[in-house]
Amino acid sequence: MPLAVASLTATALTADRADGGAVHRVRTVLVDPVTGALIVDEHVRVQCSAPTGWALLGDVLIAPGAGARWAARLAGSCPGALVVAVHHGARCWLRAAAGRESGLGPGSGSGSGSGEAAAAAAAAGPVVVFEAIGTGCARGTWDRLASLAHSCLVAGVPGTELGAAVAALEPEVGSLPPGRAGAGTRSVYRPEASPSSRSSRSSRSRSASAPVEPDRPAEA
Repeated sequence: MPLAVASLTATALTADRADGGAVHRVRTVLVDPVTGALIVDEHVRVQCSAPTGWALLGDVLIAPGAGARWAARLAGSCPGALVVAVHHGARCWLRAAAGRESGLGPGSGSGSGSGEAAAAAAAAGPVVVFEAIGTGCARGTWDRLASLAHSCLVAGVPGTELGAAVAALEPEVGSLPPGRAGAGTRSVYRPEASPSSRSSRSSRSRSASAPVEPDRPAEA
């Protein structure tokens, strides 16, 4: 399904911390160029540069790190998030939560403990690896990319097509073939243990038909 970005805005919910962590409410509007239909998505994006309680409330989580294993670990620590991403240099590993059809994604009801997290991680789709195009990665590129991935999923893009769909919306990056997705062993962030009980939250998203409102590590 071809999509284009009509707008993307981020409103800070917390002040930027010295360690780089921040929380934003993000609103994106995607448009289907063929039908003209608009998809409006609102979600909370949390930068987990250091352990933070905000991670439990985030729909999109981003942390420094390298490799699919660290993306999986972050996802397992906060199963309520629909998208998690870890990045290092010019590369980003992005992981989506289990699809709605599996019954383990956000909004599937209450659950608790590490058992739920492990089940969600096992049912989640494969990690998509992105790489910055050119000589470097602009500040905020991975934040924007993770938010666009969330919006694509809300718009109904299948997990198997997520890499291509997001790369088409973000010209500064490209998605890598699965064979080049290193597992990775490094991370600056150590996710906090999951609480003994937690209710999964559904992402705040809605559809609208109104007009639109005016980093590359060594491979493991």
